[in-house]
Amino acid sequence: MVERYADCLRRYLRLRFPRLGPADFDDLVQDVLLKLLEHPDLLSGASPRDGGRFRYYLATVALNQARNALRLRQRTQQRECGLGDEPLTAATPEVDAAWHESLLASAWADLRGWAGSGELEADIPGLLEEHLVHNVSLRDLAERHGLALSTCQRRIAKGRTWLQQAIISRDG
Repeated sequence: MVERYADCLRRYLRLRFPRLGPADFDDLVQDVLLKLLEHPDLLSGASPRDGGRFRYYLATVALNQARNALRLRQRTQQRECGLGDEPLTAATPEVDAAWHESLLASAWADLRGWAGSGELEADIPGLLEEHLVHNVSLRDLAERHGLALSTCQRRIAKGRTWLQQAIISRDG
C-alpha cells in the first residue's frame, strides 16, 4: 500500500496543506501513513478494485487523518507554549490532480528503468518525452538523433505502448 499510494497521498496532502513547511509536512505524511497502516479497518470500506472510488475514499481517509494529526499537534503546542496560533486550514484542489501527477511520474520512472535495464532501446524515453512533452515533430526528432523516420516512428510507438502499460499497471 505504501509503495503504491504514498506518493499520491503526499502530493494530495501537499496541495491540501500548502502552508506547512517541509519538515512539518514530512511529519504529517508519516503520521497519516502510520495511522493507515496501524488501522487497516479504516481502509476496509472500499477496495482498490473500485478504481476511482477507492482513490477518493483513500484521499478522504488520509485528509481526515491529516486533520486529526494537525489538531493533535496544535493542542500539544498550545499546551506546551501557551500560544493560540491560528489553525491550519486546507486548500481545495482536486484529488485526481495529485493522483494523476503521481501516476505519470511513476510511469515515466518505469519507462526509464526499462530503458536502463535494456528491456527497451535506451533512447526511447528521451524520444518519447521530446515528442509528447516538448511537442517536437517526428521529422525533427529523426534528424536530431540521426535516425530514419520509420525507425523514429516505431520507437515512439513502442515507447507509448510501454508507457501505457506502466500507467495501466499502476492505476488502481
